Amino acid sequence: MSQTIQPDEIFDLSKAQASEEHPSYWLAQLRKADWQYLLQFVNVKLPVKTKKQAMAEAALQRFEFVNCAGRGEVWQLWNETRNEHRVLVIQFRHSESDWSRGLPEFVHLEKNDPLGFVNIAGRLFCRVK
Repeated sequence: MSQTIQPDEIFDLSKAQASEEHPSYWLAQLRKADWQYLLQFVNVKLPVKTKKQAMAEAALQRFEFVNCAGRGEVWQLWNETRNEHRVLVIQFRHSESDWSRGLPEFVHLEKNDPLGFVNIAGRLFCRVK
């Protein structure tokens, strides 16, 4: 179910997963600001000058991930885990003009943030360890 991801699965091209079904595929699309957001979610503060890979390593130590096929799977996982773990969902939305990659959007289900219907390429369920 939940997977712990190692930094080399994202940053080492020889070990990177090409499949969209693996969480590392989606994590590789995160920008430095996205990694900062994940760290803020777990109250970890790193200097702004910290490199992206170091931020990713710190975040990966604190989260487990599940790639969700659809909205129903996200809701099911949330209902099963919300009492024991803090949870964040990252959905990757394509723009109408650029389908080459999805832009990450952070969704807080406990705050009733909506899961997208349109142009969603993938969703990662992020559970704090």
